[in-house]
Parts: sequence; structure tokens; C-alpha cells
Amino acid sequence: MEKYYKNVQEKLMVQRDIIRSLLKDPQIIGDYYEAIIRDAIRESISESFAVRRGVILSDTGETSRECDIIVYSAAEYGPLFLSENIVVVKPEAVRIVIQVKGTLNVENLKDAIENLSSVNRMRAGIWKLIVGLKTTVPYEGLVNMCAQSRCVNGVFAFSTSQRYEKETISLQMEKFVGLLKSITAPGMYQRSDAGDYVALEATGVDKFAGVPFPSE
Repeated sequence: MEKYYKNVQEKLMVQRDIIRSLLKDPQIIGDYYEAIIRDAIRESISESFAVRRGVILSDTGETSRECDIIVYSAAEYGPLFLSENIVVVKPEAVRIVIQVKGTLNVENLKDAIENLSSVNRMRAGIWKLIVGLKTTVPYEGLVNMCAQSRCVNGVFAFSTSQRYEKETISLQMEKFVGLLKSITAPGMYQRSDAGDYVALEATGVDKFAGVPFPSE
């Protein structure tokens, strides 16, 4: 299976390179990056969940920032608004929110954290993940920044400019998909909210290995 996930990861990177060779507008390129990750998620989780871009809206009228990817329970909740891949949903419908970055660096990681902080205000139990197709920052540094945020529950990168980290990064797709499958497993998503840690991998149903958020 490790070879399978490695091939999936390489496919994503090839798709990224094709998009970069064809397009110049950073906003359009970013939209295509999100689409690549959305498709990969749809192939990995139960059809009980829908995967779209959008906003979370509370009963009091408070909204999150726009989220690159929202994974919500389509089997249990209808969206407040839906148009193709754009959705507005209530907090209780949402299981996972993901922010996608082409090249993950310190500045756009901070931006992703701010977006996910707005989600945390909607409902703290939503799993909040960050995905970078590539990173220029040592992975340990990304994890530590997410832990310090006290809201980000996972960070994954599928390529790196750090030579000594290539072996670590090569396992990221397997860990990412494993985490998605675990937190959308039948019944589990109804009882297991995101914890106070950066989950780096799933070690079993409702069990995760990761880095705890620092105490107050």
C-alpha cells in the first residue's frame, strides 16, 4: 500500500506542475490546487460526506472566513446554500475544514491559521487541517506553529525543498488519507471531535499520534 500512496502523491505533484506550466494567474492556479485536493479527498472518504468550498454560518449570523475545502455530512444535513462547488453550511454539519497552499511557507501558514481560527469560533470540535503541495519550511517547524496556534489539528505537505526531509515527506499522503478515513469512519464522526493536538497520523479508529497543544 505504501507504493500506492506514493503513486497518488506523485500524481498530485504532476497535476500541480501541469497547472503551473499552463497558467500564470496565482488566484486561478490556487483554485486548481484546491480542486486537485478536493478530488483526492472525495476518492478517499465515504459518500455520506460532501466535499466543497464555502463558508460556515452559525444560527446567530456569525460566519467563518471562506474555507478552501469543507467536508460535511450530506447524509444528515442539507446545506443552507449550494451552487456547484460552493456551499454555505451550519457548524454542526461540518466534520473537516482544510486550507490548501501551493507552496507552504511561514507567511501563508499564518494566513491559513487565521482562517481556521475563524472556523474554531464556529465550533471547536471541527477538525482543521492544512495541506501544502510543497513546503520550503522544515516540517517540524510547520507542526510547531500549528501546535502554538491551539486550533490547527493537522498539517501535511507532499513535497519539500529540504533534502534531509524527503523521506519524511514521502509518507505524507498515506498519513493524510489515513487521518481522513479515520475521522469520517461510520459512527465515529458523531462521537469524536478534534482534540487539542496536531494529529500527524491515525494509529487506529479514534486513536491518533501527534503533538499536543501547549498548555496555557
